[in-house]
This record gives sequence, structure tokens and C-alpha cells, in this order.
Amino acid sequence: MQKERVFVIGGGPAGLMAAWKLAEKFEVHLFEKEKMPGRKFLMAGRGGLNITNRRTGTELLEKYSPPGFMNDVLHAFGPEQLREWLKSLGIPTFTGSSGKVFPEKGITARQVLDKIIESLESRGAHIHTGVRLIGFDKEMRFEFEEAGTRVERLAGYAVLAMGGASWPETGSDGKWTGMLNRHDIETVPFEPANCGINISWPESIANFHAGKPLKNISVSFNGNRSRGEALVSDYGLEGYAIYPLIPAIRRRLKEGCPVEIFIDFKPVLNREALLKRLGNAEPGGKSYSRLFNLSPAEMALLKVFTTKDEFQDAEKFADSVKNLAIPVQALRGIDEAISTAGGLSTAELNPDFSLKKFSRIFAVGEMIDWEAPTGGFLLQGCFASGWFVAERILQRQT
Repeated sequence: MQKERVFVIGGGPAGLMAAWKLAEKFEVHLFEKEKMPGRKFLMAGRGGLNITNRRTGTELLEKYSPPGFMNDVLHAFGPEQLREWLKSLGIPTFTGSSGKVFPEKGITARQVLDKIIESLESRGAHIHTGVRLIGFDKEMRFEFEEAGTRVERLAGYAVLAMGGASWPETGSDGKWTGMLNRHDIETVPFEPANCGINISWPESIANFHAGKPLKNISVSFNGNRSRGEALVSDYGLEGYAIYPLIPAIRRRLKEGCPVEIFIDFKPVLNREALLKRLGNAEPGGKSYSRLFNLSPAEMALLKVFTTKDEFQDAEKFADSVKNLAIPVQALRGIDEAISTAGGLSTAELNPDFSLKKFSRIFAVGEMIDWEAPTGGFLLQGCFASGWFVAERILQRQT
């Protein structure tokens, strides 16, 4: 019996997962416009492939916005299910610091990608590279551009997994929005997410402290708090302690309001404990640095963003260590962002992630207007959405 044909458009984690699951019952064709699937996936793994996170339940769901949008997806395929799936492909994982989950040491992002593609092909899926989708219609006719030639193909279902707009050199350029707009499908302008922030440093910071980490700090903004490490750059700050605050900072900047973040350099010590350490120490300088175990970069920031009186007075210095205000000028651009907000409006989707205007076409992954911080949550969301949509399509066949 001839299997019904499904097209998956895009070879990132969401598309690969959807294609893998759909291959159970369908003739699956995955189309990737680049020379190979998973280019952005490989870039994400350059410093170690943080593929998911051990958090579950509310602790997991609250990492995703808009609130509630990803709940069904993550209930259907959470971190444990992803780890079991990877293990079935020969990719064991381990939990590292702060709950981040990685492939076992020695397993590279390229090896993970190769294992997924190998398994996908062994299940009978067809992978087509160098092929770009340029149009579709209600009769499920899909027009592709391949080697300069336009080709029309028919499918029973389709899964759009065309990615966001960050790291455009990997092919994630967001140019597909015009194609959807021609069908009156609403898209939201792309904006940077999980990106650095611009701060007006004096030359002393940019010249002598760029590239230095601020370890084990807490950063807060407008009721949101994030702990981890930040990195001083020549333009400002970036890193895991900054990224979770970006949605709130972005909203405030769009409103035209001034933005200040507040850094707690010693989140495990309260103000009283800091003052006890100071005792009768000589004010400022090396004595404070030594007693509080503050790095040269941290001391430099404290000196720049406090007055002379605040830097010299013991109680005021302790206050600054616990709550240093730093003004933010802007976010870094989309081309530098790890991920993007925006894309396909969630209002255009049914609960099963099919398009309201095209009931047999589904969307998955970062092309939809949801976001999550780094720490494994982005990849988890992409893999999970691919699984979720594939399950919904398979259920239509029963």
C-alpha cells in the first residue's frame, strides 16, 4: 500500500524530529535549503552541546513565553523523553552544572547530528538539500527552487520548520515570512533574544576588562532575577546571567523607558555578612577586593558605577556589591543573537500547531513566536515541538 506523502521544510532540530517520528507511517521528504541539515545546530554545539535541561513541571514550563503556549508540547515530550530518545540512537547524556544536560563527554555536536540523520534515513525518510520552498496553495501543491529550476510537488501533509532569523550565515534568515504573508498569515517582526546588552563603558573597562567573566553573580531587572555568569565585552555584557532578562528588557526599551539592571556580586551573602567581613578594614581598593573576593573586573565596575563616597564608605560599598545599578542602552542586533523572538504569530495556529488557514500544514520550532532562555530550553522546545506535531499528524491517520 502506498504511504501518504509528508513534506518537512527545514532541517533543524524541530524538522529532523518531526521527520523521524513521521517516518513510522508516512513517505517523508525533508527539504533543506542549505548544503546540509543542522548547520545552526552545529554552531550551537561549538562550546559544548547543551541539548536540554533536567528541570521538569512548573520549573520547566515557566522558562517559555508566551506563558502556556508550549505547555502541551512539553508535557508530550519533556527532557526525560528527549534523553531516552537520544539514548536509543546511541547518544547517552549527563547532567552538568545548573541542571544543563549534555551528550556524554567525547560526543560532539557533529556526531549527534550524524546519528540523527543516519537514524532518519534508516527509517526510510528522504533528505533533499539545496532546495528552497518558494510557495504553496490549498491543494497542497508546493513549489520548490532547486538548482535554479522551479519544481512542483504534491503532499498530503506538510511541516514547516524554517527557523528564526538569528545566525543568518547558517541559513536561518527568516526570509520565509513574505511567503506566509502572501496568504494573509500574520508574522511578527523578528527581534533579538538571548543576546548581549549595550552599556556605555569607559575606555578603561573596554580596554582592560573585555573578555573577563563575572562569576556566580545575580542580575535583576523589573522583578526578574537570573543567576549565573556574565561576560564583560567591549560593548557591554552577555552570558547566561543576562539572557533570561532580555524579554523584559526588550519590552521596556520598546516603551522608550530607561533601563537599569542591578548586579549582586555576592548573592550567597547578605548585607550583614558583608559588613562583618569588612570590620575595620581600610576603605576601598585592595582591602575590599580581598575581603569580598572581588575580581579586578568586578572592582572596576563598582568603581565606575558608584560615587567616590559610595566606593569609600563601608556600608555604601556593601550596598553596591549587593545591588549595583548599571544603565542599559540597547540590545545587540539579530545577527549576533543566539535566538530570536517574532516569526509566525501564535494566533495563526490551532492547538495542534496546524495553520488555521491550511489545516494540513503545521509549524514547529523557532519560526513560531515563542522564546526561551539558553540552558538547554531552546533545543528542548524545538525537538519537543517536532515530536508533538508529528504525533498529531499520526493521530489523524488512526
